Amino acid sequence: MFGHYDTIRTSDLLFDLLSFVLLEPEADLNSLRFCSGSVTGNQHCCLLVVQIIQEANTQVGQMKQMEELMHIANILEFDKLKAIPLVSKTRWLEKQGELQEFSKVGSLFGRFRFTPVYIFLFNDLLILTARKSVSPERFVVLDHAHRSLVQVQPVDISDPQLDHAFCLTLLENHQRNTCERLLKANTESDLHRWTAAFPSVSAQQEKQEVVYEDWDCPQVQCIRQYSAKQVDELSLECCDIINVIRKTNEGWCEGLRLSDRARGWFPQDSVTEVTNEHQRRRNLREQYRIAMATQAANHRAEV
Repeated sequence: MFGHYDTIRTSDLLFDLLSFVLLEPEADLNSLRFCSGSVTGNQHCCLLVVQIIQEANTQVGQMKQMEELMHIANILEFDKLKAIPLVSKTRWLEKQGELQEFSKVGSLFGRFRFTPVYIFLFNDLLILTARKSVSPERFVVLDHAHRSLVQVQPVDISDPQLDHAFCLTLLENHQRNTCERLLKANTESDLHRWTAAFPSVSAQQEKQEVVYEDWDCPQVQCIRQYSAKQVDELSLECCDIINVIRKTNEGWCEGLRLSDRARGWFPQDSVTEVTNEHQRRRNLREQYRIAMATQAANHRAEV
């Protein structure tokens, strides 16, 4: 869908290069390997290399974001709504996906009618759309609101048709009105991931998942490579170490990768829990060492 850009994970360098330099400042760097060649020089040279890589990765990420925004802008049709400029350097896509909007039909038997809707959630904007029947790759905009004016509340209705349902409230939509939409996620994990995207989640909404404190979160190691399929997911490589922030009972976890502090969701069957305390302590030391190396690199760059 989008152009191909390659990024370099600085975590590999930080383990093999920066931490080594900080711990062994007088060591000979000729033996260190960087990509396909050798790196020689002093600490300043090594830190400069990492800074260049970080800046390059940042630029690649910005290019990806801009291309993604341009693609979305091309497939959206505002129809009767006033079009809004979508492409911006300060905007990026955080989540997208299909939900079911339901409304009650009649009053005698209380049947529900479900209509598919597709949501694009950006860091500052929510756009509610519907797929075009004649062209499923294009979307008609139904409504939109600023991200800060969107609230989510759980729906407590004992009807199996309304499992995984929640109420999406737009405090000010495109008509400057307040409106509510009852939406239904496909699975419980989807429900948690959508509601977790908003800051106003009720504590009742979290009763089916486990949320951990930073100081008491379990740690897992990737045993099976996983490629992210949504923007809120985390791609994993074998041996990656992740602090688990929350778990759902459908086999999904949200976590923070130690090497680069990247955060996202991933399937639980791609990882195994680190139960060895010695290994856990070693991972924490490596995390601290990476943080110190990065801090030193940033300090040298500022000087």
